[in-house]
Amino acid sequence: MKIGWRQSIVYTAIVGMEGCWLYALIALLNKQVAGDSLSVFGILLLYPLAFVFNMLLRRLRWHRVCHRAVSWLAWAVGMLLMVKLQLFAGLPLSDPAWLLSIPRSIAEIIYAFRPELLVLLSTGVIWWLSRRLASRVGGFPAVVGEFQFGLIMLVLIFVVALLLETSLDNPVPVALAFFLLALLGISVAHALEGTSWLSGLHRGHWSGLLLVCIGVILVLGLLITWVVTPDLLQLFWSAIQWVWSLIWGLIMKVIAAMSSLFPGPEPAELPPVPSMPAPESGGEFEMWAIPEWLRGGLRLAMGILWIGLILVALWRFSSDIFGWLRRKLAGMAGAEYEPLPGAFKADFLSLLKRILFRLLRLKLPFRPKGKEEALPPDIAPVRRIYRQLLRWAAAGGYPRHFSQTPHEYGYALAGILSEASEDLELVTQQYARARYGALPSTTDELDKLSQAWQRVKRAHLKQETNGLAHDKEVNQGE
Repeated sequence: MKIGWRQSIVYTAIVGMEGCWLYALIALLNKQVAGDSLSVFGILLLYPLAFVFNMLLRRLRWHRVCHRAVSWLAWAVGMLLMVKLQLFAGLPLSDPAWLLSIPRSIAEIIYAFRPELLVLLSTGVIWWLSRRLASRVGGFPAVVGEFQFGLIMLVLIFVVALLLETSLDNPVPVALAFFLLALLGISVAHALEGTSWLSGLHRGHWSGLLLVCIGVILVLGLLITWVVTPDLLQLFWSAIQWVWSLIWGLIMKVIAAMSSLFPGPEPAELPPVPSMPAPESGGEFEMWAIPEWLRGGLRLAMGILWIGLILVALWRFSSDIFGWLRRKLAGMAGAEYEPLPGAFKADFLSLLKRILFRLLRLKLPFRPKGKEEALPPDIAPVRRIYRQLLRWAAAGGYPRHFSQTPHEYGYALAGILSEASEDLELVTQQYARARYGALPSTTDELDKLSQAWQRVKRAHLKQETNGLAHDKEVNQGE
């Protein structure tokens, strides 16, 4: 499989995104279990080498078993060399001590987690990820999936490091590099599909604008990181507390002033305090106290649980956003653009409504369904035939887009099915009369409509590479 320079950019972006969260994870484990004795960059250097090796290995026409055997044999050699260079650089190659360190670390895992075991696990994960990436097509879904998974991993790693009170090395550059590679990979991968503005008539201008936007985001991120420091946040929090104390003091003064307007209660003598009975002698009951190590583990587990729930919500939200973008940008290659005041606001509100509906549906799975509105018998057949037309055309690769009117969609289908243009026009007109005018159809009109639909079904949809053939969504929203 030959890879062009654009496809190379997509693969590089995926490798970089995975390398960012791998760096954060290995750095955290390196500080916790290896005493910061390993070189994280040295371990991550194995990723691009493994990816290139597996890509070259896939070009050989060998059996799948031979591919796997050779690949994992190469991993074993690379892992041993990594252990030798990282932990036993002073020993000669003939010394068997560095070779026996791996089985010794596995045998002693119950007593201690040695650095050799961390090298074994990290290189195994890196090699598996490189083999997985080498067998995938670097397209838009792959980049979006890696971005979502990598974002969840980064947030979890940063939260765990915060709970463990461990300072990671270079967390801000890692996060900025992750988002920079995500923006670049998503844009180029979407352009490879031939349906984005990067493949249109003015792709040179759009490419320059994309690079400028990525550069501005990177510079603004570094600037915010430089300006927003812990001291600044502490000062901001102190200012909020001072303002809140002023507001609360004012509220209390107002309450005191209002209470002074009412007369105070008359003094009364308090009843005598009864004497408390002497405690009975006997065994004391002591409640079981949770050990400190268990309490810390429970706090960590609850924190991870809450963060996981938030990340699942973010995953669903980003999936809806990317799905909406793909539908909106489909079939826009070479299109002309014109300003539409209020279009973005309407689309954004529509997206929020869909997300809110899905959340409510998840929250109320047993919500009773409302009864559908009964249609008159002289209108229901027309709408049923039009729905059948939508399903038939979408199955052939020509779905109706959300922005198309029935007549626009009918003209588009008539350009593809010239022999059935009159029948398509009849079906579209009858549907528009029944759907938007609520005009009843006679028996003769219904017979003509049914015959026209039968003739349309006998027509042959020719597959054309216009960006619609691979979109199989059926729009039944009439």
